[in-house]
Amino acid sequence: MPYRILSDVQLPDFQDRPKKEGDILRTAEDLFMQFGYGRVTVEEICREANVSKVTFYKYFPNKLAVLEEYLAERFTLGMRIFQRISDADASLQEKMQAMVAMKQSAVSHFTPVFIKSLQGTDEDLLAIMGKWTQMGMDAMKQFFMDAQKRGEIHPDYSVEFLLHVWNVLGADASSEAALKIYGDDYVKLSTDFLNFLCFGTTGPPPEDQ
Repeated sequence: MPYRILSDVQLPDFQDRPKKEGDILRTAEDLFMQFGYGRVTVEEICREANVSKVTFYKYFPNKLAVLEEYLAERFTLGMRIFQRISDADASLQEKMQAMVAMKQSAVSHFTPVFIKSLQGTDEDLLAIMGKWTQMGMDAMKQFFMDAQKRGEIHPDYSVEFLLHVWNVLGADASSEAALKIYGDDYVKLSTDFLNFLCFGTTGPPPEDQ
């Protein structure tokens, strides 16, 4: 289906970076996915990437900067796909389905241990995640506004209300109560979240419609 093509998620390979910097980022990604952000040290990254600490600090001031650069690359690629979906010559329904598929693909590349390691009260992590969350909210607001202008969203709906619902559901999706329901199945959790927001209790239509 077209929306599956639209939502294809590209993973960063960091081939455009200097070799050692790319090695550090790829190694950090592997370790973060295996053990979570908090349990990985700079020493372990250097050892597995076969670089010295001097080389590490040439590119990054600390481990947090590595995480921030990695997530920035992932989120930037995701925003490109989101924009591609938004600009596509497709119906609102097809675009919504593409967004669900995009989320499924993106979340499937993150391990449960990595996702859990980003949750909590650490101010530095909250600041990083908050920045990208706000960018996503701004993009979603523009998406709703454009759809409303085209007559695909009822004019009586407030875009701010739609964003509020999006925000509330998104916050609840990472709550302890929601995680108890889904366990480590973050793909199912994110899919149910987006499907409910996009299609309500009736769910998405069959793919052949």
